Amino acid sequence: MKLRTRTATGCSTSSTRTIRWSSRPSTGATDVRRTCCSGRTGRIPLPTSTRSSPPKSTRSGATATGRGRGRASTAKAPTTATGPRCTQRASSRTLRTRSTTARWSSGSRGMLDEWNYDLSAQTGFNYFQYNITNSLNASYGPSQEGNQTDFYAGAVQLQQTVVQLDVDRGLEVGLASPLNVAAGALFRADNYQLKAGEEASWAGFENPPWGINQNGGTPAPGAQVFPGFRPEQEVDETRTNIGTYVDLQADLIDPLQVNIAGRFENYSDFGSTVNGKVALRFEPVSQLAFRGTAQTGYRAPNQAQKFFSKVSTTFIDNQPVQTGIFRINSDVGNALGIPDLEEERSVNFSGGVIIEPVERFQVSVDYFNIQIDDRITLSGDLGEPGSPGEEAIKDVLSANNTGASTASFFSNAIDTKTEGVDVTSKFSALLADGIQLQLRGAFNWTDTEITGGPRNPTTLNQDFDSVILAPDDRRALTEGALPNTTTKLTASLTAGPVDLTLRGARYGELLNADDDADDQFTLDPEYVFGGELGYSMFDDQVNLAVGARNLFDNYPDLDPNKGTFDIILPYNRAHPMGFNGRFVYSRLTISL
Repeated sequence: MKLRTRTATGCSTSSTRTIRWSSRPSTGATDVRRTCCSGRTGRIPLPTSTRSSPPKSTRSGATATGRGRGRASTAKAPTTATGPRCTQRASSRTLRTRSTTARWSSGSRGMLDEWNYDLSAQTGFNYFQYNITNSLNASYGPSQEGNQTDFYAGAVQLQQTVVQLDVDRGLEVGLASPLNVAAGALFRADNYQLKAGEEASWAGFENPPWGINQNGGTPAPGAQVFPGFRPEQEVDETRTNIGTYVDLQADLIDPLQVNIAGRFENYSDFGSTVNGKVALRFEPVSQLAFRGTAQTGYRAPNQAQKFFSKVSTTFIDNQPVQTGIFRINSDVGNALGIPDLEEERSVNFSGGVIIEPVERFQVSVDYFNIQIDDRITLSGDLGEPGSPGEEAIKDVLSANNTGASTASFFSNAIDTKTEGVDVTSKFSALLADGIQLQLRGAFNWTDTEITGGPRNPTTLNQDFDSVILAPDDRRALTEGALPNTTTKLTASLTAGPVDLTLRGARYGELLNADDDADDQFTLDPEYVFGGELGYSMFDDQVNLAVGARNLFDNYPDLDPNKGTFDIILPYNRAHPMGFNGRFVYSRLTISL
C-alpha cells in the first residue's frame, strides 16, 4: 500500500496562490450580469447622471504571517540513524514552516463622457519557508561537526502583479433593452522563485567510508524526512500575459436575454489564444426562467507545475522511500523522455431552470458538462519498489545525484469529461418585527471520466517499461477525488443584534484507490454539523461570534487494513470533511 504525500512538498501551498479582486461598480439604474470573460462577475451599471464625474480613488494593503509545525511519520521498524558520534530518533523530527503573505492595491473609478471606467493595480506575494528541527543528516555520519539537528531547507515564493482597466456603458439600439457594452484590458506578471536550503540540509555521502546504519541500509543524503532544496533546483522565472475582452448583452425581445463575449490573451511562454462565450436567459413569466451557456476555455500551466521540484520521504509498503517531483526540462525528465507541458483547452456547456413556485422560495436546477483536453496531472511514483522499470529509473536518478529513488512529473497525460447536476434552493421569511429566517439548501452530483489517454511517453514506455499514470492513479482521479454526491443545508436566524446559523452537510461515498486490490476500499457517506452564534454592537461596528465546525467530532472511515502508517495517519486526507475532528472557535470583528 502507498502513502502518498503529493501536496506536502509546497507545490500547492504558495505556488497556486492567486490575487483576487472584486469589482467596484458605479451607481446607476438598470443592470445586467457581466460574463466571466471580463475576469470578474458583477453587475454592469448604466450611466444615468452627468456625462462625467470626479474619479473615486481606493487604496488598500494587508500583510499576514503564519507558522506551522508537523511531526514526521515513523515506522514499526527502528528508524534510529547511528554512527560513532550521533543518535537521533525519527519520532521527534519536526517540519516547521513560516509563511508571509502581503498585498497592496490602488484604483480609481468614475465616469468619463458616457462610459463608466474602473482602473486598478495590484501586487502581492506569498512566501513559504521550510525548516527542519530535531532531525539529522545521517549520511554525514561523524564528519558533521556538532551533529547539526536543525536545518533551513529552503523556500518557495510566488509574486503576482495585475493592472486592469474595465469600461462599460449602455447604448440604445432599438432592442427591448439597452445594449450593455463592456470592454477591458489586463496585464499580469507572475514571478515564481524556489530558493535552495543550506548545504547541510541536502548534501551528503552516498557511499560513505564509515559505517552508518539506518534500518539495515545506508541513509539518503540530506536532512531526514525533508531534504532541503538543492542549488540546481533553484528557480527565478517570470511570466507575463496581456488580455483584452469585449462583452455584449441585451434583451432581444422582452423575455429573451442574450450575452456574447470574447477574450484574447497572449502569454510570454505559451503564445496566444482566443475564447468566447454565448449565454441565453429566457423568462416567459416572473416565476420561471431558463438559462444556458456555452464557452471555450484555456489554461496555461502554472509556474509551479513548470518549475517546482523536490525530494522528500514517503512510505511505500511500510518502508521509507525518497520520492522526487522533477521539472519536465530537467536532466531526469529529459532522460525519461517526458515531453514539455502544453496548455489545457476546454469546452463547457451548462443549462438549467429557475423556479419560484411561491413568494420568497426559489429552486434552481442546472446541468454542466466540462470537457478538458490535455489535462495536466501529476504522475505516479515512477520506479517505485516492485514496478517493472524500477532498476532502470533508479539508475537515472542515481546518475543525476538526485537523492531520490522514484520520480514524478506533471504532464498533459489525459483528456477528461466532468458532468454533473447542481440543485439549489432558498427561502426567507419575516417571522416577526426584526426577526428574519433564511433557509438554504444545495445538492451536487459530479462524475469524471477519462476520455483520452493516458498518453504514455514513448521513451518511458519502451526504454523503462513504465506508464505515466498507473491504474490506481486513474481510479483516484475519476472515483476518489470527490464524493459522488454532496448535500448541504443552512439555516440562519437574525433577531436584532443576534445572529444564529446552523449548518449540516452529507458527503457521499468516496473511493480510496490503491494499486493493491486488497488495500482498496470505499468510504461510507459521512455527516457533519456545525453552527455559529454572533452578537453585533456599537452600530454593527463590532461583532463577537463563537462557533463550531464538525460539532459532533465525526471522522471518515478508518482503513480496514491498518498498516504501520495507517495508525499514524488513519484517515483519508482527501476527504472534504477533513480528518481533524471538532473545531471550536471565537471571532472578534471590528469595522473601522
